[in-house]
Amino acid sequence: MTITYTFTLQSGEVHQFDVHLERGMPPAHPNRAYAPWTRLEFQQCTNCPLKSDRFPYCPTAVDLEQIAHRFSSIKSFEKARVEVRTPDRTYTKHCDVQTGLRALLGLIMATSACPISSQLKGLAHYHLPFASIEETLFRVVGAYLIKQYFVQQAGGQPDWTLASLDRYYRDLQELNTCFKGRLDAASDKDANLNAICSLNFLSIAVASGVEDQLDRLQPRFFGGG
Repeated sequence: MTITYTFTLQSGEVHQFDVHLERGMPPAHPNRAYAPWTRLEFQQCTNCPLKSDRFPYCPTAVDLEQIAHRFSSIKSFEKARVEVRTPDRTYTKHCDVQTGLRALLGLIMATSACPISSQLKGLAHYHLPFASIEETLFRVVGAYLIKQYFVQQAGGQPDWTLASLDRYYRDLQELNTCFKGRLDAASDKDANLNAICSLNFLSIAVASGVEDQLDRLQPRFFGGG
């Protein structure tokens, strides 16, 4: 399955990226040289479980290398037409580059071989670009509860209280904060940096008390409010 992002800037410049959702770990000895900031030990995330003797490169950084290079000299507030083509439908939004890039970064991180961010891979198969905080919360919790159903069906102990989801999003928040250091090394302008900061804001919003956040959605299911 492939999802295609196309950015058309005001200057007429076009950047297109095909994101293949089933990707593996990058090769330990690639045919071409990766950028220095993609090495695992370069400002490695504090909660990263990978070891450089087995994985010399950060899988997410490798996946994002070409995108970061393309947007390294672009300002975040530059206007663009962003088209997202999935197998089922096409989304189009006129927005700043940062908004489109945030959605693209989120998709790539969720489908990378990173042991932390790849836990959102199931959600990525039902990708909704440009999602609001409320939409993100609805999708994340819904996907998590579906996963718990499968855990129960397999004889495991499901987490219906969402306790693990809250912990996971705090881990994701830490990862996004750390990853900003890598993108800082790959960027001259602020599009890449503001995109990851915006993505981190979504993680913070979800992590700051899932149950409290869900209270806002309750009237949608039971009326009133």
